[in-house]
Amino acid sequence: MNVEDKVRELIGRASGLPPADIKPEAKLTDLEMESLEKLECVLSLEDALKVEIKEEDLWRLKTVQDVIEAFRRVTPSHT
Repeated sequence: MNVEDKVRELIGRASGLPPADIKPEAKLTDLEMESLEKLECVLSLEDALKVEIKEEDLWRLKTVQDVIEAFRRVTPSHT
């Protein structure tokens, strides 16, 4: 599973939407994700991908694409 698929899967779990319905341009707030849910999602992604996002980057995550790009930057093989 690549980074984008994993991000969509975990955002889907947090938002209650099917991963196929989660588009890169979607704002996390539009997916009913509050700050705590966003943080839990990022922590789950960090654990699943065995990487860590810088805290200052965490607060810049506004869209699904932002999350995908943040994890692509820190994932060595971009899986």
